[in-house]
Amino acid sequence: MVLFFLLLGTAGAAAAQAPIGADAQLPPALRNRPDNAQPAAGAALHAQALAKLEAQFRAADLDGDRTLSREEAKGFGFVSRHFDAIDTRRRGAVSFDELRAYLENAKAERR
Repeated sequence: MVLFFLLLGTAGAAAAQAPIGADAQLPPALRNRPDNAQPAAGAALHAQALAKLEAQFRAADLDGDRTLSREEAKGFGFVSRHFDAIDTRRRGAVSFDELRAYLENAKAERR
């Protein structure tokens, strides 16, 4: 019973020391941003999303040929599910430019 209260006291002390607004679920780089820091929006947000997508594409490109084969695309679920629609030239491989064009076309069709 005493151990329970000791643990409870330790947890309470740790919670009291946490800075206001700190969220343990966020990575450290995103915690407690300065008041003047604004999240990316518009073109900056689009550029960030595109850079992240390209990094995922490169990670899935196991042989480094700048394209994803159907087998490599299995490591990139979205491309695997839409492989035939993205591979407009029917060559059995998808480039990042083809993926980007597919996404832009899909966005235009939704409008």
